[in-house]
Amino acid sequence: MNPGDHPRAKRPRRGRLLGLAAGLLLLAFIVALWIRDLGVDAAARAAFPLADGRVEVSGIAAVVWIDRDAQGVPHIAAQNEHDAFFGLGFVHAQDRLAQMLWLVRTARGRTAEVVGPSGLPSDRLARLLSLGRIADEQFDRLDPATRTVLEAYAAGVNARIERIRAGHVAPPLATRGTPLPLETWRPSDSLAVAKLHAWGVAGSLEVSLVLSDLIERLGGFEARLFFPDGPGGQGPDGSLVTTGIRPADRRGMHSGWSPDPLRRAAGLWGRSIGSSAWVLGGAHSASGRPILVADAHLEPTAPAYYHVDHVRGGDLDVAGATIPGIPVVWTGHNRRVAWASTHAGAVTTDLYLETLHPGDPSRYHDGKQWRPLREQIETISVRDHDDEVMTIRSTVRGPLLREIGVDHPVPMSVAWVGTQIREVRSVASMLAVARARDSEALLAALADHGEPALAVVYADSEGNAGMQVAGWIPHRVLPSGLVPLPGRARWYEWEGRIPFEELPRKRLKDGKGWVVAADNRLSPADSAPRIEWLWRNGSRARRIGELLDLAVSAGPVDVRQMTALQFDVDVGRARSLVDEVLGLAGELSGLGAEAFELAVLLREWDGQATATSVGAAAFHVFLTDLTEALFAEKLGPDLLNRYLALAPADPGQAVYAVLRRAREAADANVGDRGEPVRAAVRKSLRETWLRLSFRLGANRRKWHWGRLHSLQFRAFGPPGGKITGGLGPIAYGGSADTINAAEYDATAPYRVRVASTFRFAVDLDAMDASLVALAPGQSEHPKHPHFRDGIARWLDGRPALLITSRILVEEGRVARLVLEPLDSDS
Repeated sequence: MNPGDHPRAKRPRRGRLLGLAAGLLLLAFIVALWIRDLGVDAAARAAFPLADGRVEVSGIAAVVWIDRDAQGVPHIAAQNEHDAFFGLGFVHAQDRLAQMLWLVRTARGRTAEVVGPSGLPSDRLARLLSLGRIADEQFDRLDPATRTVLEAYAAGVNARIERIRAGHVAPPLATRGTPLPLETWRPSDSLAVAKLHAWGVAGSLEVSLVLSDLIERLGGFEARLFFPDGPGGQGPDGSLVTTGIRPADRRGMHSGWSPDPLRRAAGLWGRSIGSSAWVLGGAHSASGRPILVADAHLEPTAPAYYHVDHVRGGDLDVAGATIPGIPVVWTGHNRRVAWASTHAGAVTTDLYLETLHPGDPSRYHDGKQWRPLREQIETISVRDHDDEVMTIRSTVRGPLLREIGVDHPVPMSVAWVGTQIREVRSVASMLAVARARDSEALLAALADHGEPALAVVYADSEGNAGMQVAGWIPHRVLPSGLVPLPGRARWYEWEGRIPFEELPRKRLKDGKGWVVAADNRLSPADSAPRIEWLWRNGSRARRIGELLDLAVSAGPVDVRQMTALQFDVDVGRARSLVDEVLGLAGELSGLGAEAFELAVLLREWDGQATATSVGAAAFHVFLTDLTEALFAEKLGPDLLNRYLALAPADPGQAVYAVLRRAREAADANVGDRGEPVRAAVRKSLRETWLRLSFRLGANRRKWHWGRLHSLQFRAFGPPGGKITGGLGPIAYGGSADTINAAEYDATAPYRVRVASTFRFAVDLDAMDASLVALAPGQSEHPKHPHFRDGIARWLDGRPALLITSRILVEEGRVARLVLEPLDSDS
């Protein structure tokens, strides 16, 4: 036998061959990934909008110029208003077409067509509310001016879609991964998206269901702890008014309803969804004119919910935040007036317990007589599955909820302003705001506004400033108490709307003082009908007032100083809670080592929820643990989780109230009434220390709030959407109560679910140079320069200039696209 033929001699060669094969496979895998990434890059770049050049389009009368600045903001200039709105539709479709297509599908209840059964929950609710159907009906009755705007805007959107269909540019990546069909944009689609927005920021369907279950479990008096404070619902003894629900009706109240799927699909889920705004009178500013500051609290998504635009045509010259799909500036300015739209927090949804005929369930009692239920058949197409057929049955108050899974012994209907009142207006009124020449004209435009209910902070170049609540807010003879009401009791029906002149308002006199619209309750005049509000603890508003007071006392302020206030992360009411906790805990030396250390961290904390704060991490984790310790047994885990998941609810309010009562009982030596709370506090101190040690390690100096409280921009649109890197996670400060809003989801755990992703500020003396910040950026296209370029400025507190002066726009442009009429000779 030759030496080389020996079996042992062949093994090294075989091993080398196997190693070589493994290496080649690994190399092939890496090359495949590289080729795939190149393909993704190429596909992404093929969808980039044309920013420089000339394009012929049909639907405009004259040339439209679209100048882009360094932040990707389009400055649209046209000779007339119609062509200007065409240009807005075109750039919205350039930057955010996939987002627009998803929003309109969500509004019309057609997401299951592209995502399958996972889209059914939101589709069912959209069909139940008839968002798309009502939008179509409203478009048919629109005034000619608003109809013209929506038609021009839709033509601009469709001009971009036609370029994609013709192969001049590739469709957005998001439309191919799902796939999301490129359907022609209808003018009424903008009204449907506006309806979806109104429901998303104001709908409170799940609130009444959960609060009703709380009454059933605890009784009216104890359940009051979990309700919003204020008008409606309180009897003379402080208990809740629950006339709407008889004890027999409350048995088995658990509805099985999960948190509003429509709001989730629209990217509008969270307690802090909305905005904060304030205006400082000119008497306190360095320029002598008012300064208006605002932000928007939204889910951190890529792309952002808002888009920043500047539109000029004819007499129109307006700039600010738009929602792709709707040709409206919600927060911004024109040449003479600035405004900021914030969520008013008024209750515009009621639930009714309906009485069906015992022998004929197709009839119900309307309070006077038996009437037939209205029936509407809806067919929902489901990708790769059979169609789903819905039979929606409705009373005069609204549709019954059983079709969307609300299982209750007594049938319930939902009355929402957006469906109950078919002539509610939003787009027309906000277009009138954009054209206003002074604050009086702005207020006249808001008088016609319907949905959503807004608290609008405003100022004009003459120095006038103030705040006005606007919207169709129900006039209730009796308060609902935020619980389902008996449909047969006609005294619970709405008696029209609260007149505009009786809605909350405030005007600054002689340019002195300021007005804030944030999380504060905005009370109308004493003689006006009472408004029912969702949770408004006022913590953020109080802090804004404190900082304004400090700024003004130091001398005249400028707009940059005002924008710095937007980054404040003081947790206003936290110090009072810590004081109550330490008072109840007793002598710290009597605590165990772990509880003692946690208590010391809370005592020494300065109340600032910075990303590097150890005290902020200790406080927020302790608050979560204490909430569970106080209420888990009383409510049961299911009901507690449903309450904590309520988008507008404020669980901290209930915790603070319990601690305050226990401390008062302890100070008054009232038996042992405070002892269970004291035990819960001590237990939670220790458990918080253990939880932080497990999550962040034994070294407490590394217990930074930002290590728990991270922010990541999720893909906006169909579930499972993918986005490229650079969008988080980011260690982030703040909380739901801070001016720099950063609400977290304690179950996620502590992931930021709402943040101030858009910021705006303007000095009315220099309206051609406002300040804006938008995260992550203007574009929805991965790999595009403006996909995430807004994050750095947004995090650093360096808002960019939004220039609207013609000369400065031309000087600052980095690209120009010219839209030419198709039959142009040029």
